[in-house]
Amino acid sequence: MGGTNLAAVTAAPARPRSVWLALRALATFALWTVLAFGLSTLAVVTVPSLFGYRSLTVVSGSMEPTLGTGSVVIDQVISPLDARPGDIVTFQDPLRPRQLTHRLRRMRVEGDTAYMVTRGDANDVPEHWTVQTDGHIGRVVAHLPKLGYVRAALGTRYARLAVLAAVMAFGLFLLVDMWRPRRRGR
Repeated sequence: MGGTNLAAVTAAPARPRSVWLALRALATFALWTVLAFGLSTLAVVTVPSLFGYRSLTVVSGSMEPTLGTGSVVIDQVISPLDARPGDIVTFQDPLRPRQLTHRLRRMRVEGDTAYMVTRGDANDVPEHWTVQTDGHIGRVVAHLPKLGYVRAALGTRYARLAVLAAVMAFGLFLLVDMWRPRRRGR
């Protein structure tokens, strides 16, 4: 009977240590997951520009179901002469200061001007616009559904503060781990 009580007393200190180890493992996993997600999102937004591409966020449903609202499109910058009907192109809106990404329906070249007709897949009315043949437009080469929402959220002040807090928490976690005295049996 005395041995049973001794075993119960001996086993009690192991419980807080196992809880601490489980929390430590969970915190490490969470921090690495957040870091990996943040770095991969940053890579999707910045790396394309290193190779002559650009990334843009789709903010309307004009190209649904092909490109959903909140998708990030990766555009290759091309000459208007390289565009073909059926391509999804990004161009300067002829009516407002914004970029549009719509499907090219028709194209005609006269002199140094390319006359373009585009229309969103979900729209009824086409856009008529022109661009100089030595100018540039974008041709969509890839799209990542819903990543634009993450991109927009990460661009807010609160998200930057959260990232800063996560980095500081990770640093504090590492400092506590380094400064905590080690047991001889470990």
